[in-house]
Amino acid sequence: MGLIIAVIVAFAVLYAQQKYFKTHWNRGLEVQLRFQKKGVSAGEKCYLEETVVNEKRMPLSSLQVKFTASNTFLFEQEGNAAVTDQYYRTDLFAVGGRRRITRALEFVPSRRGYYEIDRIDILARDFFYTATCSERRDNVASLYVYPYKRDVSRFDVLYRRMQGELLARKQLEEDPYAFRGMREYRPTDSMRRINWKSTAKAGKLLVNMYESSFSQEIQILLNGDCRDERHKRELQEMVISLASSLAAELLQKGVPVSLSGNLTDILSKEPVSCEAGVHKSHLEKIDRRLALADTEQLSGSFAELLKKSGNDGETDKCYLVITAEDTEDIRAAVEAKRTDGEAVYGIIICREGESGPAREGFLWWEV
Repeated sequence: MGLIIAVIVAFAVLYAQQKYFKTHWNRGLEVQLRFQKKGVSAGEKCYLEETVVNEKRMPLSSLQVKFTASNTFLFEQEGNAAVTDQYYRTDLFAVGGRRRITRALEFVPSRRGYYEIDRIDILARDFFYTATCSERRDNVASLYVYPYKRDVSRFDVLYRRMQGELLARKQLEEDPYAFRGMREYRPTDSMRRINWKSTAKAGKLLVNMYESSFSQEIQILLNGDCRDERHKRELQEMVISLASSLAAELLQKGVPVSLSGNLTDILSKEPVSCEAGVHKSHLEKIDRRLALADTEQLSGSFAELLKKSGNDGETDKCYLVITAEDTEDIRAAVEAKRTDGEAVYGIIICREGESGPAREGFLWWEV
């Protein structure tokens, strides 16, 4: 009789605790995943913070947190994870009452892109491990992975040519509203520049000098087209990587840089572009645009983009084309702009040993 009573009491206690646990286990329970930084470069160490907060007194002796991330994230510890088409991870917590636990999961993003962790699965087992409760929650965590930075010292030769042309134009472009001073007249000066009032006072011909308003902006134009299907992704990523690396180099030199191309932004579905800027913080804007670039969805013909990229009558902009293709229509668009007096230079990316004949103002870049 005593044994029967003990069994009944045991079942009653088990049933009561199960019911109580199922009612209260997720109350005051917060679980969050977030990246420590908004953006990092590919190959750079990063941390994913996993935080569990239990605000009630009841402890949770066995709490599992499951989430899915990109398989391009190379985590330091993968004993409790599986990697297939995605990275699947399960972390186990024992959380006391009114406790907070934070773990920093170290990983290295190996590929450029924009990544999100938008949901978490939570599983908890009761005090006697006889029942399991689960719940799926929304999560907000996003990370921009910027392109790899490359050594662009080979670009210096091309940059010096660009700089020479820009400086030559600078001497021709002056702002008539930015007065700098006066000097003596030279036979090559225009009569319109003579300051007659000062000439009368000085007894010799004096001409006005003006400050230049030339901004020397370089616009980087990216071509996402690539007909080499076997190495398409590699060449496209090199186009994007070089754009980021060259932008960093130019901004370091104090050159204003803008960006446009026929790649598509994965969020806005608009062509990737970035207005001109010169401050160091401008590189982050460019890198974010490039992180969002979708190489599978292109926004049209690059040759047409090049034709439509106009200076509106200005001569203070230089174009830098980065492409993995050297087609007739691109060559024609480049020559048309040069005929109109615009400065166009470029880098053609190819596989090792596949570079073509030398082209005026263009550099072959083998990978």
